[in-house]
Amino acid sequence: MARRVFQYEFEQNSHNSISYEFSLEEDEKMDLLMLEGTPFLHLNRSDMLMLARILIKMAHGDYDDGFHLHLKKDFNEDLPERFVIVLSSGDSREEKP
Repeated sequence: MARRVFQYEFEQNSHNSISYEFSLEEDEKMDLLMLEGTPFLHLNRSDMLMLARILIKMAHGDYDDGFHLHLKKDFNEDLPERFVIVLSSGDSREEKP
């Protein structure tokens, strides 16, 4: 079994913003589809790493409960929104649409 290491260093953005980088050389193909009421998140490998970096920034950053990020299809600002990631302590989570 090959051992792999994932290491990620980043600089903290301002308190209410987050940034993420993507490669112009990669073919970004992120999408979320609903099938029989279940969400399916379709990502290529580079998109999975990008999403991992976003989640790490949110988990380790100085963000308040409720901080959120809107992600669009293929990470393209000109395409429709696909899902929102919300930072939640779990204590404040309520049933929401």
